[in-house]
Amino acid sequence: MPVKRENLEQRKSDSIEVAIGQLGQLDLPQMSLSSLLQFGTGLLLKRAIAAEITEYLGRSHYQHGDEFKGHRNGYQKTRLDTGVGVIEYDRPKLANAPNFQSQYHVRRMRRPEEFAQVVTDMYVNGVSTRKVKDSLKAVAGERSRLSKSTVSRITKRLRDEFTAWRKRTFESLDVAYLFLDAIRVGMRVGGTQKDAVLLAYAILQDGSMELLSIDLGHSESDRSWGKFVSDLKSRGLKDPLLVCSDGNQGVINAIDSNFKTSYRQRCLKHREQNILDAVPKLEQKPVAEKLKRIFYGATSLEQAKKYVIEFRREFGKRYATATERLMTELDQCLAFYLFPSNHWRRMRTTNKLERLNKEIKRRLKVIGRHPDEHGCLSLIYGVSKKYACQQRKFIVGDLERALWKRLREEKKSMLIQLELDEVAA
Repeated sequence: MPVKRENLEQRKSDSIEVAIGQLGQLDLPQMSLSSLLQFGTGLLLKRAIAAEITEYLGRSHYQHGDEFKGHRNGYQKTRLDTGVGVIEYDRPKLANAPNFQSQYHVRRMRRPEEFAQVVTDMYVNGVSTRKVKDSLKAVAGERSRLSKSTVSRITKRLRDEFTAWRKRTFESLDVAYLFLDAIRVGMRVGGTQKDAVLLAYAILQDGSMELLSIDLGHSESDRSWGKFVSDLKSRGLKDPLLVCSDGNQGVINAIDSNFKTSYRQRCLKHREQNILDAVPKLEQKPVAEKLKRIFYGATSLEQAKKYVIEFRREFGKRYATATERLMTELDQCLAFYLFPSNHWRRMRTTNKLERLNKEIKRRLKVIGRHPDEHGCLSLIYGVSKKYACQQRKFIVGDLERALWKRLREEKKSMLIQLELDEVAA
């Protein structure tokens, strides 16, 4: 009698009940928790695959079906490396059934995909390939077939993923905010100098964060940044609404050349430090407090401009260089005030990339210098991807979208708002 598809869930449930029933036959007090988990997992796998075979054939044991799709062919001892240890179970086999595919067993599979992902995550989080097996012994056991070369093969998938990722296109991406920054790392074994790794991440119009690109720049020159940003454009990236960066002239030139319709925001953390560098260290506190009012304490653009005027009146003569630095490209420091106020805190600096840079440096410190560029960039990709996935989304509703639309359509008039009233100043 053919097996109805709607009965499959009931069959799986029955298989689990049978497997649990068999656990009652064990001498449980003499089994460790790990051994119990391994044994129980093996029973569940056996029963689950048997249920799949029954559904595929359309008949239970010793029954005949309307159509021949194959026949049961005994059992085969099978081992799997899993997060709970080495699982050994009798896997039901099926003969003359080329179209049968099990959800739980893939041919030549030695470990579940989730297990390989755990190994990759450990590597990304700072565990060396030599120590991964030792770290897994507590759960996988001494019999785990996880040699250093096996771990290397698993982590090689990160390199392959990075290779494919860096070739993808951006035509379908709607980027609201783009952030650009660089990190200096020691790349090659035997070398002494550090190279610049250039990074770009975006806040999309749905509020989510996405890592866009990682590349080796050797330095933060016009040429390096120009090539990096031009590559984003050649892969289909449309002009973001706003681009945030530090004051490096190379990245500024690249932004101006490639994103002609975008607003530009200077990272306030970098600008604040640049201004304070022109003030004697013992006298920086009052200047820093007034700068924070301008950059972080104002509740509107007009209020921020009033604070700028007050700063010039108080410090214009005493700290002329610091005041000049504040006024240089001031509009690009205050641009964020034109945008949704609930985005200000997270869009006026490249702090997210700064925190990411610290996480990358922490991870790379475990290894030291690297044997090859691609391996180093792949690891940076793994750390950066994980970091991006953990970030809280920007709140984007109808009001935010309406303001974004106005900022695009009325850019000229919006920029006029950033101009300081020189008479009042």
